[in-house]
Amino acid sequence: MITNICHLIASREHGGLEKHVADLSRWQVKNTDAQVAVIAHPRYLHTLDEKIQFIPLNTDRSRHHPNLVWRLANQIRKGHYQIAHGHGSKSAQLLAAVKPYTEALQVITRHNVRHPRDKLASTFDARIAISASTVANSKLEWHVIPNGVEHRSPAANAPVLADTVHHQPLLLVASRLIKTYGIDCLIDAMPQLPEARLVVLGDGPEREVLQAQCCALGVEERVAFFSADNTLANFLEIADLVVIPARSDGTPYTLIEALLHHCPVISTPTGNALDYLPEAYILPDLAPTLVAEKIRWALGRRQKMEDDFAALFEHAEQELTLDSMARATWRVYSNLIA
Repeated sequence: MITNICHLIASREHGGLEKHVADLSRWQVKNTDAQVAVIAHPRYLHTLDEKIQFIPLNTDRSRHHPNLVWRLANQIRKGHYQIAHGHGSKSAQLLAAVKPYTEALQVITRHNVRHPRDKLASTFDARIAISASTVANSKLEWHVIPNGVEHRSPAANAPVLADTVHHQPLLLVASRLIKTYGIDCLIDAMPQLPEARLVVLGDGPEREVLQAQCCALGVEERVAFFSADNTLANFLEIADLVVIPARSDGTPYTLIEALLHHCPVISTPTGNALDYLPEAYILPDLAPTLVAEKIRWALGRRQKMEDDFAALFEHAEQELTLDSMARATWRVYSNLIA
């Protein structure tokens, strides 16, 4: 019986990996009898459910810092955890470093392919990957468990919708506003899409730069910015097309949520988008002309997109929910304890 587990986050971002841990730990504390803890930098406290035991640790220090390794080992020993579950490369290296000094069984989840080293991964008692493509070059045994999200209904009487409902096609991009996510490339394409409007949903350091870019291109009246505090589900209900122009990422959660809300998506081949989308809906290049051409092509076949995505929408409902992801992860834990 699983009674006591902990998760380890050692990253600096507030992206997909961190959302994965927040969602998974929340499901575990609400749907099992286990005590669930998260060891992470203090900045992640506000993202976690109040029932989760939060253990602050300055993971911004180098993964080779002896004090960091020593403190982590002490926390795992003190908690008497049956399972320590690390997420991402730095967490994997830290757990490998404390393995000789702790008794917890160790699980790692690989979220991207930036550090595909089997030598490190081989030290773990169980290995999880968010997609087959993430571990395509690995010779080890992996449990492939896709990211899943909680299907949220649109918020009632959402005031943000009034400014976005028009007869023009509505594009939606939802992500943190940083250069990695390529929103500037999508905005560069907007002058070539005079028939379309764009909603940018998110916050981040590039917000003012992106707004200035819209003004310089003369598209500020067709591009609306909304804070990430607004409910994504409301925008997915009215969007004609979700665009993911990310230069690099894992599996964008926006992609999964769009599929759950039966909203078509075009995306760069970032992360494992190819595992989720038809090849025709992949953006091979972020040149403005090519982005505009792909969007025009997709919008021009809106009646046919339902057929293109029908099987993907069904797959999302069956396999890409938080419940399906969390239950599959719990089975991995249970097999270790058995």
